[in-house]
Amino acid sequence: MSKKSDKAYLISYWKYLKQYRLLLFLGLGLIPLVSFFHLLQPYFMKVVIDTAIPQSNLKQVYSVSAFFLICVLLEFSTKSLQAFIFQYIGLKTVTEIRKDLFNHVLLLSSSYYDKTPVGVLSNRLTSDIESLNDSFSSGLVTLLTDLLTLIGIIVAMYLLSPQLTLVTLCILPFLIIIVNFFRTKLRYFFDLIRSTIGKMNGFIQEQFQGIAVLQLFSQEKNREVYYDEINKSYTHYTVRSVSYDALLYSIVEGLNSILIGVIIFYAWGQYHSQTLTLGVLVAFIDYIQKFFTPLKEVSTKFAVLQQALSALEKIFGIFDIKNSIKYGHTHLEKINGNIRFDSVSFAYKDHEDKAILNKLSFNAKPGELVAIVGPTGSGKSTIMRLLCRLYDGYSGKIYIDDHDILTLDKNTLYQSFSIVNQEIKIFSESVLFNVALNNPAISRDRVEWACKLVHLHETIQSLPHAYDTQLGLGGIVLSQGQAQLLSFARALASTAPILLLDEATAAVDSLTEQKIQVALSALFKEKTSLVIAHRLSTIQHADQILTLHRGEIIERGTHAELLSKKGFYERLYQMQFDKTN
Repeated sequence: MSKKSDKAYLISYWKYLKQYRLLLFLGLGLIPLVSFFHLLQPYFMKVVIDTAIPQSNLKQVYSVSAFFLICVLLEFSTKSLQAFIFQYIGLKTVTEIRKDLFNHVLLLSSSYYDKTPVGVLSNRLTSDIESLNDSFSSGLVTLLTDLLTLIGIIVAMYLLSPQLTLVTLCILPFLIIIVNFFRTKLRYFFDLIRSTIGKMNGFIQEQFQGIAVLQLFSQEKNREVYYDEINKSYTHYTVRSVSYDALLYSIVEGLNSILIGVIIFYAWGQYHSQTLTLGVLVAFIDYIQKFFTPLKEVSTKFAVLQQALSALEKIFGIFDIKNSIKYGHTHLEKINGNIRFDSVSFAYKDHEDKAILNKLSFNAKPGELVAIVGPTGSGKSTIMRLLCRLYDGYSGKIYIDDHDILTLDKNTLYQSFSIVNQEIKIFSESVLFNVALNNPAISRDRVEWACKLVHLHETIQSLPHAYDTQLGLGGIVLSQGQAQLLSFARALASTAPILLLDEATAAVDSLTEQKIQVALSALFKEKTSLVIAHRLSTIQHADQILTLHRGEIIERGTHAELLSKKGFYERLYQMQFDKTN
C-alpha cells in the first residue's frame, strides 16, 4: 500500500469536520477578534507614554487604562468561547472517527488479524484518535490564531515604524529555515514513537495473554529483556524528539533577545534624533515580544501537529485497507443447509506457493453429519474458515443451497451457521448474552434448555445472579471446561441450519464429552453438520468421513468403510486406539 501525502490525510479528516462547518466558521471567525484585542494593548501603552503622561492628563490615563482592561477581558472572553467551540468540534469528530474505525476493523478479513497485533489496533482506536482531538483544539486552531496575530503584528509594527519593521523582518528567513528543519525532525521521530507505542502495546497484550506459559517455561527474564529493548527504543525516540523541541524553543528565545537588543540599539539613534518616540519604542518592543511568543511556542504546536499528522497516517491508513469482506446481495428467506465445495483451492497470502487446499470437492446435505479428519496442517480448519468467509481469495466454488456464497448477503450467510471452535470465546457480559448473543429469536427459555442439555444449568444457577451473572473479562468466572460447555450451549440454542464443530471437545473430559454427544445426536438429525475431530472414536456414527492429507481428500466413506480399506484413516484410528490402551 503506497503512502499518501499529509494533504490527502487532512482531506480525509475534513470529511468529518465539514458536518460541523457552521460551528467551525464561527470559531474561525473569532480568530480575528482575538488577534485584534490582543494587538490593541501595546497601542494603548504607546498612547499613555507619548500623550497622557507628558501632558499629565490623568483623565486620559484612566480612560486608556479602562480601554486596555476592556481589551483584555474581550480577548479572554472570545478566546474562551473559541476554545469551547473547537473542543466540542474535536470531541464530536473523534467520536465519529472512532466509531467508523471500529466498524471498519470489524469487517476486515481474518488475514488482516493474522499479521496485526491486537495491541496495535487498540492503540489506533485510543491514543492515536485522542491525538487528533488534542491537535485540533491545541495545535491547529492556536496555530491559525498565531498566524493571523503575526500578520497583524507586522502590520501594526509597520504603521509604528517602517524602519524598525524592516530590521525585524530580516530575521524571518533564518526562522523559516530553522523551523522547517525542526518540523521535519519532529515528524520523523513522532512517526517512530507512534509505531513503537503500537508495538509495545501489542507485545504487552500478547505476553499477558500467555503469562501461564511464560511462567511455566521460565521465560520471564527473556521477555523482560525483549520488552526492555522496545522500551529503550521508545525512550530514545522520545528523548530525541524532546531534544529537538527544546532546542527549537531555545533558538527562538535566543533570537528574540538578540533582536530586542538590535532594535534598542537601532532605535536609540532615532530617539535622539527625535524621529522615534519612547512610546513607539516601548510598544514596538511589546509587539516584538508578542511576535516571538507564538514563535517560541511554535515548537510545541508543531510537536502537537506532527503527532496529529502521524496519528492521521496510522488511522486513515487502516481505512485504506480494502481487504474487508464484500458481501453479495442475494437474500434467502429459508436456508436448507446444503453445502457443496466444488474444486476449491486455497493458499494463504504471501504463501501462494504452499497450497492449503488443493481442488477439494465434497457435499453435505441436511441431516447429514460429515466428519473431517487428518493430521495437523492438512487444511481441516481452513475448510470451515472458507465456508464462513473468514478468508477470501480461493479458487473454485463454495455453495449453500446451490447459491455461491460470494453472492449471499451478510445476514443470509451468518444466519446459516452455529459454530463451536477449539478457541473458546467468552464475552464479559452475562451468561444469557453469551448464549443468545443478543439474538431476539433466542428466548431465555431456549437458553436454559440448551444449558441443561450440556449439563451446565446447575453450575449457572449457583452463580450470584444465575443467567444474569456478568462473566467478566475473558469469562474468568468459568473454568475452561465450563466455558467450552457454554460455547456448546450457544450452538444448541441457535436456530441456524448448519452446525460447525472445530475440535470442539478439546477442553472437556471424556465423560462430559459423551453427555454432549448425546445432546448433539438429536441436533445432528435436524442440521447439516461439519465436524473436525482429533478423537476418531467420537465420529464413528458420521454419515461421511473425509480424510485429508496435504489439502486433498484421499479417502471418504463411513467409519466401517474406511476401516475396511486399511488405508490412511485406518492407520490414524489404530494409532489412537493403541494410545488409549
